[in-house]
Amino acid sequence: MKIETSIRELSKGTVGIVVGYDRTYGGYIGRLLVKGLTPGTAFIALDASHPSGYSEIILPNKIIKLSKPEVDALCVEPVTYEERQ
Repeated sequence: MKIETSIRELSKGTVGIVVGYDRTYGGYIGRLLVKGLTPGTAFIALDASHPSGYSEIILPNKIIKLSKPEVDALCVEPVTYEERQ
């Protein structure tokens, strides 16, 4: 699956949805599933510019830090206002 948008490209507060995983980073899929990032999961982008290289997102019940390879393994799409209605 080709990644159209990376979490790092989303501005703070943007609502996104997980659409799948990049096969190149297949070893990270299990980690993402354990964190609750299954296809169809909505999240809010928090901070993608940590000095440590981590990105943070909010799920409905927790805040998650994702490493660079985990972010690269995720295929996401931003949710626009029209899609939410």
